[in-house]
Amino acid sequence: MKVYLRADGYSVDHTPDPSQALKFAAQSKYGVVITDLVMHGITGLDLYREIKSHYDEQVRFMFLLSISGGDATLRLMGTLERGDIIKKEPLSINEVIFKVRAAFTSSR
Repeated sequence: MKVYLRADGYSVDHTPDPSQALKFAAQSKYGVVITDLVMHGITGLDLYREIKSHYDEQVRFMFLLSISGGDATLRLMGTLERGDIIKKEPLSINEVIFKVRAAFTSSR
């Protein structure tokens, strides 16, 4: 995903570690954050809340959702806007790029 976003002209930071993502957010300003909804130790919503609580700027979150995520995924999914969800299986790079472009267009 990061390769395609970079090819589309976006600056991308990547980490599989939620605590590192929090450090990135403390050091840089982001327009869009894409995160898994279900992770070990912290949910994407927890990451969202933590970053939003310390962020003065407007940041758009998008959540990667595995359809096979089970009950926890369904509970978390109920609190999200449909436009903020990106299905991981199968992942459509075109959908990701479209949603990122739309997020930046709507924030202008």
